Amino acid sequence: MSPSHTHFLPMLIILLLSLTPPLVSADKKLVVKVCNDDAIEDRLECIKTLSDAKAMAAKNINQLVGVAMKEGAAKAKKTLDFIEEMMKKPNSPAALTALKTCAKVYRYCIDEFKTVAPELAEDAMTANYDIALISPEVENCVKALHAAKLFVPELMKGNHELFYYASLGYGMTVKLS
Repeated sequence: MSPSHTHFLPMLIILLLSLTPPLVSADKKLVVKVCNDDAIEDRLECIKTLSDAKAMAAKNINQLVGVAMKEGAAKAKKTLDFIEEMMKKPNSPAALTALKTCAKVYRYCIDEFKTVAPELAEDAMTANYDIALISPEVENCVKALHAAKLFVPELMKGNHELFYYASLGYGMTVKLS
């Protein structure tokens, strides 16, 4: 990235934070600090994710991670519900195997997202490690869907969200460990 782009992005983040209505009454410094960190891959999406009232009520990084991981778990649960509904319908054996693999992956990811905040309070390194294990698990679902030639937009979106929240959680916790 050129020097002008390096300075432009933080200024853009600050500008967006100052213009976003839900942030008016909240302390923006924590969100700016977190989203502007080099460990965060998608800074603008980070701002979008951390701009809701629950995230803005966070008083410290541990609470902010907890809010983000709860959101990741909620999105994963929504996709898991979709997978379970798909499993009730007629499917090819390959599709059913892929859906079972994905359901297992989503249950695992939901559990991991839910355990991050409590772990973070006791051992940041363990929390960071557990978040790092999510993406390889999601790959198992992606591979299973591909092998079954099952390309369902809701599942592709759900996998994208899992990757995103795992990356966000990892980026938020990597320097705490």
